[in-house]
Amino acid sequence: MRKLLAMLLVAGVSALPMAGAHAATKTAAPLWTDAAGDAGNDTSGPLPAVDQAGVDLVSGGITTAKGNITFSVTDAAMPATGSIPEFARLIWGFSVDGKEYRWTVKSQDIGKPDVVAGGTGTERVGKVYANGEFRLESCADQALPAVLTLSQCNAVAYVDGKFDPASKTISWTVPAKTLNAKPGSVIAPGATGTATTNCVICWVPHYAERSLTPSTIFDSATWGTTYTVPKK
Repeated sequence: MRKLLAMLLVAGVSALPMAGAHAATKTAAPLWTDAAGDAGNDTSGPLPAVDQAGVDLVSGGITTAKGNITFSVTDAAMPATGSIPEFARLIWGFSVDGKEYRWTVKSQDIGKPDVVAGGTGTERVGKVYANGEFRLESCADQALPAVLTLSQCNAVAYVDGKFDPASKTISWTVPAKTLNAKPGSVIAPGATGTATTNCVICWVPHYAERSLTPSTIFDSATWGTTYTVPKK
């Protein structure tokens, strides 16, 4: 099974179209780091070629400038398209002065109905976003009968960002006011992971967007520090 997964990933990466040239992204001083080469399955261990899919976390940081806050993540490797489209998504849970948020980031997004909410809500149904999706969410877990738990997330905002294969970096920027962040505000690790993953920062398969518990985690990182928005 591991050999088959590795072969599929290698084939998928090599078949991806080459992206145009990108300017190098200036990365933030790391708030967290993670060892390269450990991507695969957090339960059973690393798998060959999974790191080449752009899901092997290395570091992440935050910077502020001109009323905006930029989050950035560096991976050990990255395909020309940033990550295999609709293959995986990055989640980063955090809080601002105690209010919980989560980022969901993908290199490409095909809008789908929220089947849990009966097709309603803030999903971008029927639209394709080839340049990536950078979605700020407010999430809560919803327990269902038996062993099922769903993660219900409401979109707070969609922001601009980019995947930069040259620097193996993903970065996205949100206005500080969207997070109600002010000079002196503390951005801290999320209090808990979502039910679908039980991790605060991780790459998970895209199918886990509204999936059941448990789900596969390709790679996860631990964030043990905080970031204070600088005072002017």
